[in-house]
Amino acid sequence: MAKQVEDVVTDDRVESLKTVKFGGYDKASVDYYIDELKEKHNKEVEELKANVNKLSEAVLSLKTMREVNMTESSKTIETLKKTNSEQESEIESLKEQINAYKQRELENAGRYESISRTLLEARESADALIAQTEKECTDKKNTITAELEAYETDVKERCTKLQTDTEIQCQQMYDQTEAKCNSMKDEAYSEAEKTRNKSHADAEALSAKTDYECKVMREEAQKDAANTRNAATDDATRLRNNVKKECESVSRYMSDLLSSLDNVISACASTKDVADKAFTGLKSEATAMVSDAEDAQ
Repeated sequence: MAKQVEDVVTDDRVESLKTVKFGGYDKASVDYYIDELKEKHNKEVEELKANVNKLSEAVLSLKTMREVNMTESSKTIETLKKTNSEQESEIESLKEQINAYKQRELENAGRYESISRTLLEARESADALIAQTEKECTDKKNTITAELEAYETDVKERCTKLQTDTEIQCQQMYDQTEAKCNSMKDEAYSEAEKTRNKSHADAEALSAKTDYECKVMREEAQKDAANTRNAATDDATRLRNNVKKECESVSRYMSDLLSSLDNVISACASTKDVADKAFTGLKSEATAMVSDAEDAQ
């Protein structure tokens, strides 16, 4: 566009140049015009040079910026490549961990199944042991109770029989002594009657002696009966004490047996609680591991 303006100005100036009478243009006007045109051209050249310098500086600045951007882009690309490589390595590591988790999960599933089966068997064995122990203790208790009742009945019958026999023997001894005394008294009376005529004093003495001997014999018979009764009572007392001791021993045995049963039941219940807690803990651990594996995926 500047060239078009210059051409228009040149054409106007050419038309305005002075002409001479011999034809052509005036030299002075032409020289002035040429000088003016050169000066204008030089200004335009200087302006263009200035513009070129500015453009060169701009190009150099752009080139520098481009190089800086290229360097930074290269660094960024290298950083991104390194980051990408690290992420790929991390992804591969995570894949390996996931595969390891899956393999471990499969192994743990088998192990948990085995442990669960073992705990279930232990629980069933504990229940069976408790039931068997309770049955054995109940049977033992019933047997011992029946034996104690039979033994107590037998002891009572023996004590009653011993007391009855003792009373019968005492009564028999008393009756025999009484009969013997009466017989001796009758004989003495008869003898006294026979000898009364001989000596009344001898008869009285004999009667007194006989009465005394009968009294002594009666007292001795009563003492013997009392001793026999006391001996029978002592035997019955010893027998009762022995029975009482045996009953107390059996009671202590039953108490110890019931205490042992309670301990066995408590131990089985404790084993069952431990098995339940272990089973619950393993189940929670398996659930947590599966959740961790899913989160890692």
